[in-house]
Amino acid sequence: MPPRILDALRAALFPLGRVRGPVSTLNTADLRAFRATLLGTLVTSVGLGLTLPFTFVYFDHVLGLALPIVGFVVAGAAVLALGATAAGGVIADRIGLGRVAVLGLVLQAGGTTLLALAREPVAGAAGLAVLSMGNAFVWPSLNGLVTHQVPAERRSRAFAVRFGLMNVGLGAGSLTAATTVSVARPGSFHVVYLLDGASTAVFALILFVGLRNTAGWTAHAHRTREAAPTGYRTVLRDGHFVAYLVVLLALAIFGSSQTEGPWAAFVALTPGGSTRVIGLGFAANTAAIVVFQLPVERWTRGLRRSRLLASCALSGALAWVLTGIASLPGLPATVAGTLLVSALGVFGVGETFLSPVINAVPNALAPDHLRGRYNALNSATYPVSKFIGPPLAGVLIGSGTPNSWVGVVTIGMLVAAGGAVLLGRRLPLSVELAGR
Repeated sequence: MPPRILDALRAALFPLGRVRGPVSTLNTADLRAFRATLLGTLVTSVGLGLTLPFTFVYFDHVLGLALPIVGFVVAGAAVLALGATAAGGVIADRIGLGRVAVLGLVLQAGGTTLLALAREPVAGAAGLAVLSMGNAFVWPSLNGLVTHQVPAERRSRAFAVRFGLMNVGLGAGSLTAATTVSVARPGSFHVVYLLDGASTAVFALILFVGLRNTAGWTAHAHRTREAAPTGYRTVLRDGHFVAYLVVLLALAIFGSSQTEGPWAAFVALTPGGSTRVIGLGFAANTAAIVVFQLPVERWTRGLRRSRLLASCALSGALAWVLTGIASLPGLPATVAGTLLVSALGVFGVGETFLSPVINAVPNALAPDHLRGRYNALNSATYPVSKFIGPPLAGVLIGSGTPNSWVGVVTIGMLVAAGGAVLLGRRLPLSVELAGR
């Protein structure tokens, strides 16, 4: 990683002496745990970058499954992931966030390896199901762990930097995939899935070694002695949190769930589309995040979090418009390819507005004894979006008018932007601005 990026990351997270007040003090174990989380995030994201753009392409071109059916396979895996997310939140509140994160990574590694070994759709679907369940355990647990590792006033930055570092790895993996993966060589897909599984197993080992005996490894390091109501029903009574979840779900359905397969499937149908363009598009996405994440976090620190959500949605709408323009007939392949790559770059800029918010809001609202459940429901928007977004995209892209997909997802992002503005009228000012 270039020294400039390393210096920016170090300056963003580790000069804790600048932050005043008793909550700002981190002990050595917590700091070591956070660094282990960052290191593992970088390692596994390189492997993930090798495979992330190609789910639909892999099932369609290598395993021989039609696009509309692929959408429903992805949706089925999302249903399992949703159930695993709910269970993971309960388990994390009982045995500890760290333990659940390691368990989820082991499942991820196993599912990805099964995908790598698949030679027909049933085995591939089974691997995707196990992988999705592992995802459902990992990400809410990691987000909750950050609240134990980093003081409250630095959490927005911590979430943003971890997201930026993840995208450094994703970018490296995507660039590698752009030059090595081809539908003409099905074996290339199997290799990158094996590498992805191996990197996930390494992340599990890093967390197991680096997080043991630190806050969050076991359950309720800061549990109060007073009896308090538990269960998802209690969480869902929090109207502020539910309103936030609705906006986040819209962003996921018409945004992130469309980049992980549907966008690549649409690109493959355009004159300027190819696996190389797909890989370069994801590389542009991650490059935009790496370049803009810390500056955006710094420049927007005084803004309401709801305004950042709206900015994310508007950037996504612009990305889909650029994708639609690239598909117009008569465009030279070079121009179309440039537009497609630029579209995911614009989408990446939008993600930099989201990353300081997506995990900060639920953790600002959550009491410690329900933190696992709040983070689980926050992460549940992802599998729910996969249940809705990919099947919708599969039907639209697989129809006689694939450009209808562009219109639907663009309108969806505009609606999400409006929802974010309305959310800003509901959230308490302490949640809108706290810790920024």
